[in-house]
Amino acid sequence: MPLGTKKVFLPNFTLALVRTPHLPPNYVQFIVPLNINKLDLKDYLLHAYNVEVLSVRSFIQQQNIQRAKNKDLNRPKIEWYRPRAIKKMTVELKEPFVYPPEPEDLSP
Repeated sequence: MPLGTKKVFLPNFTLALVRTPHLPPNYVQFIVPLNINKLDLKDYLLHAYNVEVLSVRSFIQQQNIQRAKNKDLNRPKIEWYRPRAIKKMTVELKEPFVYPPEPEDLSP
């Protein structure tokens, strides 16, 4: 195969790594899109980062009901809505994970 002709498939989702000092070193927590399942996350970590996963726990955190901002002053009706839920997945890794140090200087 000529150099540079191999197809690369990139995911169309983003994962957010959450710092969790209360968890043991071999557990890592992610905020993921609602349509990602346990097998997707396990497969992604294995193929993208070569990280072996022992187990995955997931839960969906519902947000509190909030009052909508009334844009029309002629309508005194109070509108309530529930923001989009947040899905978190906790992954048990085969080897411990060490978080990188937190940045001290946050200026651009």
